[in-house]
Amino acid sequence: MYIQIIRFKKIILICFVLVSANIFCQSVSLQQCINNALKNNSAIKLAEQSLETREKLVQSNKNNNLPKVDLLGGYNYIGEPIKINLQQVKGGIVEGSAQQSVSSANSVYQQITGNALPQTVQDVIYQTSKDIINAVYPNYNPAIAKQSYFLAGVFVRQPIYLGGKLNASQKLSEQQVESGKANLKSSKDLITYNITLQYIQIMYLNSMIDKQQKSVASLHQNEKYAENLLKSEIIPPYQKNWADIAKKQGETNLKNLNLEKENALLALKDLMGVSLDEPLEITEKLTENTELPTFSNSENNADIKLLQSKKTEAETGLMITKSLSKPNIFAIGNYQFFRKDLPLITPPWLVGIEMQWTVFDPERRSRNQASESVIKEADLLIEQKQKAVNLATRVAQNKLISLKEQSETFDESRKQSYITTEMVRKRLENSLASVKDVNDVLQLQYETEKLYYTSLVAYQTALATYFFINGNPENMINYIP
Repeated sequence: MYIQIIRFKKIILICFVLVSANIFCQSVSLQQCINNALKNNSAIKLAEQSLETREKLVQSNKNNNLPKVDLLGGYNYIGEPIKINLQQVKGGIVEGSAQQSVSSANSVYQQITGNALPQTVQDVIYQTSKDIINAVYPNYNPAIAKQSYFLAGVFVRQPIYLGGKLNASQKLSEQQVESGKANLKSSKDLITYNITLQYIQIMYLNSMIDKQQKSVASLHQNEKYAENLLKSEIIPPYQKNWADIAKKQGETNLKNLNLEKENALLALKDLMGVSLDEPLEITEKLTENTELPTFSNSENNADIKLLQSKKTEAETGLMITKSLSKPNIFAIGNYQFFRKDLPLITPPWLVGIEMQWTVFDPERRSRNQASESVIKEADLLIEQKQKAVNLATRVAQNKLISLKEQSETFDESRKQSYITTEMVRKRLENSLASVKDVNDVLQLQYETEKLYYTSLVAYQTALATYFFINGNPENMINYIP
């Protein structure tokens, strides 16, 4: 009973290993490769991060209309105490005081006698008062504060009118988000296109490996047949040597194809953004379907959309440049809650309206012209890119038609080579052909198959290029199983 349990566990373990191996070695589809690349590729991550940064800047610019509140505080030390300049006003004070003394004495005398003071008496009072004030007036400027003091308060500044600068800035940041989306779409299209091309290359290698394996099996069979003929002394030794050489060449070609596939898988992993040591297997072969797609205009090209978005950015930049010539109006408020040892007693708070207007700026005209030039440059780039895309689209369409006809011709050629190979093999069995004849016809069959699959890979590459130019590289998923 115990032995049976152990055997049962071994069977379960073997089944688990086989199932696991089948899972881990499962072929990866083109759709899965593209999904992994869009999630892990560093260029895609960089474009996504750039878009996220622009979206956060939009949120930041939405708060530009809100007031700015600053908490101001500081310690100030002046070189010497603030002084009152008494000497500057000395003449006025002396003269005014003397005149005031004369006026007061004259008023009192009139109340007592009813008459004004004699002029001589007024002159004596005036001169006496002037001499007395001159004698007692300070001959220095007194200090009225310390040399250091503390100050703290809150300053508020609310934009009222900025000549459209805030709206233009908000529009520019929103347009930069659109440019970020266009850049992300362009990056995704390019990665999808490159992944597709690499996947097509691997499918081509799978097809050629399959054909080479069959060719090597036929060469092995021919080598054994030659060995039997040599033992029967029907053929000379050199014909057996020809069979051996052809078999070794076939095996070498097979090894080279496997190494090429390994390198292609490494390149695909790099594009997908995964570790080079991660297991990846693709067993799909080239599809022999060369159905032409429905041709359409290239209206979704990602590069053109990106340039159009950049042009809109330039137009918004021109709006901002022109708004710099308009005035800025702010509402301001200031409240000082800490004013220790201020040299002058000022009100603790104030409110007001402030205007800033640059009435002369020699660079303004040049900046406007530069912004207008950027828009014209964007128009020229869009026109140039549109022409290039139209040309590439027409070239891709013509290539598809040409490669379709070419692959159909090569398909007939390879099918004819199968018939020729079978005829030569039967002639060998009837001693009407040599072993070398069979080797040559097998090599010819392999070359015709290589030409056929090369035309297929060229067709699918042209198809992927056509969809990429039209801004729909993901459409290749419908043509690749």
